Amino acid sequence: MINGMMMHCNLNITSIMQHALMLYPEQQIVTLKSDGVTLHKYTYKEAFNRVAQFANSLDRLNVSKNAKIATLAWNTYQHFELHYAIPCSERIYHTINPKLSHEQLLQIITSAQDEVIIVEPDCLPIIEALYEHIKPFVKYLIVLGDVDKTLSSPLRFIFYEELIATESTDYDWPDIAEQRASGLCYTSGTTGKPKGVLYSHRSTVLHALSLSMANVIGLDENSCILPIVPLYHISAWGMPFNAVLCGAKIVWPNSFAGHIDKIYDLIHSQAVDISLAVPTIWTALNNHLEEHNITDIPLKRAISGGSSASYSLIESLSRHGISVENAWGMTETSSVSTCNRTTELNDSSKTQRLKCGRPIFGMQMRLKGKDSELLPHDGASAGTLEIRGHNVARSYSNNRDNSDQPINNSNNTDTTDVWFDTGDIATLDPQGYMNITDRAKDMIKTGGEWVSSVEIENAALDHEYVVEAAVIAANHPKWGERPLLILVVKPDTHIEPTEMKTYLANKLHKWSIPSAMILINEMPYTGTGKISKKTLREKYCNYLIENL
Repeated sequence: MINGMMMHCNLNITSIMQHALMLYPEQQIVTLKSDGVTLHKYTYKEAFNRVAQFANSLDRLNVSKNAKIATLAWNTYQHFELHYAIPCSERIYHTINPKLSHEQLLQIITSAQDEVIIVEPDCLPIIEALYEHIKPFVKYLIVLGDVDKTLSSPLRFIFYEELIATESTDYDWPDIAEQRASGLCYTSGTTGKPKGVLYSHRSTVLHALSLSMANVIGLDENSCILPIVPLYHISAWGMPFNAVLCGAKIVWPNSFAGHIDKIYDLIHSQAVDISLAVPTIWTALNNHLEEHNITDIPLKRAISGGSSASYSLIESLSRHGISVENAWGMTETSSVSTCNRTTELNDSSKTQRLKCGRPIFGMQMRLKGKDSELLPHDGASAGTLEIRGHNVARSYSNNRDNSDQPINNSNNTDTTDVWFDTGDIATLDPQGYMNITDRAKDMIKTGGEWVSSVEIENAALDHEYVVEAAVIAANHPKWGERPLLILVVKPDTHIEPTEMKTYLANKLHKWSIPSAMILINEMPYTGTGKISKKTLREKYCNYLIENL
């Protein structure tokens, strides 16, 4: 073998920071502060001066190298700073969803053995409740936000702003080996206990580069992006790194993702042209635009993840000049792994626009059938989606017993050809577009026939009155299980079950038509904004037995 004679420069997060400081030092970062009114504004240069200050603080506190540093924080400039100060000083940032149950939070923090915990003031009671269990390994508690001398707690804490105030804005950044761990995020625990995914500097940089491509997120220094998806959810789909690499203006909404009036005001006042969120946010924005007869909005692209946006939502927002682009990814894939850039579609049909898009660079995909045979990429053959690539986790992190849990679910003993079973049922077409037809655990087997919950949901969402739809498998005395359709409809509207059955009869095979329909006022959500089918199953799993 003859090696090339090119220089080796580590692909580390520090290189993103240094690149941005050279090219875009005056670019803006804007944050809506916790009062919901005031805006904090500063430049990349000012942000990275503060990054250096916090890195110096960590050294002064003798926080060990490789230490896990947990954050329970919102989308703010301070949380953004932590995404650089921690990994670029050879530590590991660990984003945690504050909305998880105390049991899950305790399991996650104990598994990670976080040495430092950084929280928003309103998250401080969470740590107080857990502290007796985590105090053996937590050395420091740091509170974000403005310095508030009236804030009291039985725990000893340090204000972030006071901690960095006297530190130098210079820091001797080490040239970190690219395989070194940079960040930690735990899965949502929908199929068991949360599992830790440990990212490397290399995987993070490669992911940021892949998202930069024109057929994915495709930002540049003229872009203004509003990441509504939380930073605790796979670092807002990698935006602290991708947006900075491209030199885009960033707008952070703090904890106000669910306040659509404030989101609209940020879009309008900051000339946001691209944003990322789950479909529930885009539905709320669409309703806001309709209710207030707003026709002129700077937002042009809405990246939708977590679940696919419905065709009716895509069509409605397109009338406001907003292109809704479905994307797909997982905690295990560093977030966004496919994106459906609608401007690049030769076929703008409903079927094509509902797809999750094509894989980003470095993401390989294949389909497995029931007997583990490889299926063709013909757009029709549906099978288990397996993936591998630069940004896919090799194993789960389990710091508690100092071991790794292999992630390979494909029954392949060849460690050089490891594929990850995503748990999704999907199709791939000849142009590379992937479409999720269901989650394996959400497929409904009724009388020996497999029924797709996603297919039913998409059909129901086409109804003009339907805002949200969820289908679960409900126990049935004859068929084992049958689809149960659960809907949220627009205010002052109503749909009779017989009317919906008639409507769906023109769209679905007879086996797929739900046996019953329930109208509820509001869907239950997970901490990342997805409809919680787990909650719906727990509440309605015996609905058909009790009501038929």
